[in-house]
Amino acid sequence: MDETHAKAVSIFFPSMLGKLNEVDQRNTRFVQYTSADAAMNIIRNKEIWLRNVQCMNDYLEVDHGINCLTSAYRNENEGKKFKDALEDLFPGAIQEFELLFDGWLPSMRSSTFIACVSEHLPNEDAYGRLSMWRAYGGKRSVALVMNNAAFRSETDALAAYTFPVSYQDITQFNLEFGQVVERIEQEKDFIRTLGKPVVIGYLFELFKSYALCTKHPGFLEEREWRVVYNPTIKSSEYVVSSIESIDGVPQEIHKIPLKNIPEKNFTGATIPELIDRIIIGPNDQQRVLGDTFKKLLEEAGCENAEERIHYSGIPLR
Repeated sequence: MDETHAKAVSIFFPSMLGKLNEVDQRNTRFVQYTSADAAMNIIRNKEIWLRNVQCMNDYLEVDHGINCLTSAYRNENEGKKFKDALEDLFPGAIQEFELLFDGWLPSMRSSTFIACVSEHLPNEDAYGRLSMWRAYGGKRSVALVMNNAAFRSETDALAAYTFPVSYQDITQFNLEFGQVVERIEQEKDFIRTLGKPVVIGYLFELFKSYALCTKHPGFLEEREWRVVYNPTIKSSEYVVSSIESIDGVPQEIHKIPLKNIPEKNFTGATIPELIDRIIIGPNDQQRVLGDTFKKLLEEAGCENAEERIHYSGIPLR
């Protein structure tokens, strides 16, 4: 990240930057709680599926983010200050920005595909997280604990980008939006040097992240991050689509290949590099699943596969 881009990110994405720095400093791993069947396919096929946001557990999640954003933007305090600041920097920019964002908003609702992961804490290595076992994966659940290198690769190769989820209600969101406006006002001289098209580009990405990655604060314990891909906005030759039936619902999905693309600065994505451990969730077939995933890891080229298999001892009923 060059110096100019780094400063721009600190202005427009302060909350996200703080989370990214925290991940880097702590070398935080990510985890996906899923069914044994889905985990098997990830390892065997070496790919991650991205599903349409309309198929999320709570299909109203995107509406929550959009409602928070709309409230802040129309607010007579933060919203008006944002519009005044942008218009002072670049006359006519507000109308141009609104046309751009409003034009793409229907696509964000209908054509955005995501994969969801959660921050994994060291004290969860042995057993996993009870609330996640209860919510995801069904009766035969596993947790794929993943190293963060692939998620943190600074690359445009996949046109899929990782964002932390922000857990806020409308009041909390307005406060954060106001802090971004303050930074814009404080850094007007620098922002002006970026030029109107670049600034509108940053704001578009900011508003997109707000719309797609804001959740009700009641879900805070999930510590979720989202890999976001919208091929109508920007597509990748490396990401392919197909029609698959999931839980009896045929649907379009997009597949991210778990392979390195070093010439595009995408690394750490192969199964041996990506998978730190697999935690077999509480169920009556733990040993069968453990033996099976050991073989799957070996077939994928993982050394010390047996050491990567762990069994949750949580007495989940």
